Amino acid sequence: MLTIHFIEMNHGLHMPVNTSYLRKKVELSLCKELSRNHFLVSLRTLAENGYLVYQPNTEKALNVNARENESMWQLTRTGRQYAETLNSARLRPKRSYNRRKVLKRK
Repeated sequence: MLTIHFIEMNHGLHMPVNTSYLRKKVELSLCKELSRNHFLVSLRTLAENGYLVYQPNTEKALNVNARENESMWQLTRTGRQYAETLNSARLRPKRSYNRRKVLKRK
């Protein structure tokens, strides 16, 4: 979701993104290869929970560079709000704690 959110921040809202591009970007951030089936199942689960919308790329109407039979994904309003909250939480500085020296009693 964050990847789609970052793409929307750069290119404008309602930017559908193809599955292969998303998978490549997520693999780069994870530093390991993802199973295609597992990644697609996770996207469909996000869609079932109302965070993403699936759109078919019929006749390459949504994206000329993507394959015609490739799935396109877009954030819903709920998904966009969740991604914004998650992104702001990741950017927020973490609180650091300083340990006190413990005084030994004699």
